[in-house]
Formats: sequence, structure tokens, C-alpha cells
Amino acid sequence: MANQQKIVWRPGMKILNANGDIATNTLGYQYATQTTTYIRERVVEQKFYTVPIADFVPVDVGTGAWMEDIKTNLTYDVAGDFASGLISIASAPSALSTVDVATAPVNAKVYTWAKGYQYSVPEVSKALAADNWDVVSGKLSALTKNWQLGLQQIAFLGLQQDLTNCPGLLTSPNVTINTSVITGNISGLSAANFQTLVANLLSTYASNANYTEMPNRFAIPLSDFLGLGTATASGFPIGNMIDYLTNMFKAITGEKDFKILPVAYAQAAQNAGWINGSSGKYRYALYRYDPENVKMDIPVDFTLNPAGTANNFNWQGVGAGQFTGAIFYRPASAIYFDHT
Repeated sequence: MANQQKIVWRPGMKILNANGDIATNTLGYQYATQTTTYIRERVVEQKFYTVPIADFVPVDVGTGAWMEDIKTNLTYDVAGDFASGLISIASAPSALSTVDVATAPVNAKVYTWAKGYQYSVPEVSKALAADNWDVVSGKLSALTKNWQLGLQQIAFLGLQQDLTNCPGLLTSPNVTINTSVITGNISGLSAANFQTLVANLLSTYASNANYTEMPNRFAIPLSDFLGLGTATASGFPIGNMIDYLTNMFKAITGEKDFKILPVAYAQAAQNAGWINGSSGKYRYALYRYDPENVKMDIPVDFTLNPAGTANNFNWQGVGAGQFTGAIFYRPASAIYFDHT
């Protein structure tokens, strides 16, 4: 249609219908019918990209309600090396080397979010005339979805205007970025390079983590994940790439719950503006899923207050909640692999 234009939900993904763009000038209560027109009872709702946050990031709900920040103390051993504790029992007693401990807080800034909704008697009456649409329920659903989609984006990309204090799983400023191990989509690797990929990823991770732990999650671009259903080698087409990767990760790390998780936010087009400026990057995150390593707090989950009225003609209500970014408390437990 000539007057079509893209509606872009700024905190999230582009809003498109199955046929492409939505013609905004066709939205409204009025449309032409005739005596032979049948209006179907069931409406077709808009679709959005959704992904379960808790599969990627541990989420703590209800801690620190209506506060401005949440501080987590990290403890450190100040003990020196082992050899400093050696003493001689053949000579006079001497001063003993001692150990100590220290703490340092990591701050998670809490953000408060609130949006309103309103409706009036004429608006409800016109919607009822359509005979198959509840405008009040629609607005409540839209408000709820706005919170859910916004929180989803925060979990992966962070708050664009304050990434320092509110990073996402894929945008922590404290996580190391590697650009040499993955130089293109995994699904496009040659058989030889694919066979050595897991070893290269894990050796790089282990070195970054100072060999203290192994990863159990690998978040990768959705577009790359969709190509991993092919055979590991054209000359030996038994087993696909995703199964091989998963089994190799589990075997080497010893983590039976190791998961390779696809996410669209790891794609350049979807993270442009958050990663690598307006160009974005394909980002792969290898990390250990553990609330002591990384966590997102939702001090106040979405709360919908009933609409009130002062004149019985217009009604207004509010939906509100609180959130933090996805904070890495042990940044060395994760590493990013980037390519353009």
C-alpha cells in the first residue's frame, strides 16, 4: 500500500504484521461493511519477539522493593602466597604471617518505571459496537506487554541511555571481548575449523576465568543457530552441528546442563545502538549461569493499579514496576566473542 510506513517500538523490535508493514491510517473504529459482511468473533492479536529471560539470566524478584539501588558485597581473601606461612621449628619463635579478608560492594542501580492508561465512556461504547473487541482489556494487555518487552530488552542489551549502570547480559562493560576466535557465523565454518571450535572457545574461556570454573551457557545469534541443523561434514553426514557442539561442550566441561541458547538480540541488526555504535555486531556470550556470577533484580514486578475516575466519564490507571540491569558480579565468569 502506498501509505504504509513502519511502526517502530523504540525500546524493542520493529512491529510488523505477517505481510510486512502496517498501514497506520487504517487503524481505528470505523471501516466499511455491507449487508453481506460477516465480522468474525475472534480477533487476531499482534505478535512480538519474546524470549524467556530466566533461561539466560538468574532473576531475583521482590528484593529491595522501591529502593534506589541494591548493593552486593564481594569478599576477598588477603592471605599472601602459601610459602609465606613456612616457619622453622629449630630456631626461636618468630612472628607468624597472617591472613585477612576484605569486602568491596558492587552496586546495582534500581530503575522505577510507570505508565498510565485511560479510557472514556464514548471510547468503550464505540468498541462495544464492534461486537468483538474489549478496548479496556486491550489497553491493559498493551501496557503489560510494554513492560514485558521492555524488561526483555533490558535483560539482554541494557538501558541504552545508561549502559554503565544498567548493562544487559550482552553489554557488560566489565566482560572481556574476544574478536579472534569467532570470525564469522559458526554455521558457515568449514568442517576442519568447526571441529576445533569448541576447544578454542573453552581454552580462551578457561584462561579468562583463571581456570576457576567452566561455563554452562552459550548464547548465540538466532540467525546463526538456525543454520546449525546441517551435517557436521558433507562427506560424513551423520549428526548435525548443534548436537555435536552441545555434546562436546558437555563432555569437556562436565556440565550436564550445558545449553546453547539462541537470541535475536545477539544479532548486529538488533543490537545496533548498543554494541559497536550504529553498526552493531554479532555477539556470542560464553558464561556460567549462576546467581553469584550474574543476576538481574526485579524489586517490584509489574503492578497494575485499577483505574479510577473523578467524573464517571474518564478513567485513568497506572502500571508500574522496578528493575536493574543484568549485573556480572564475577565478570571473569563470562567472555564475549564478536564478529561483524
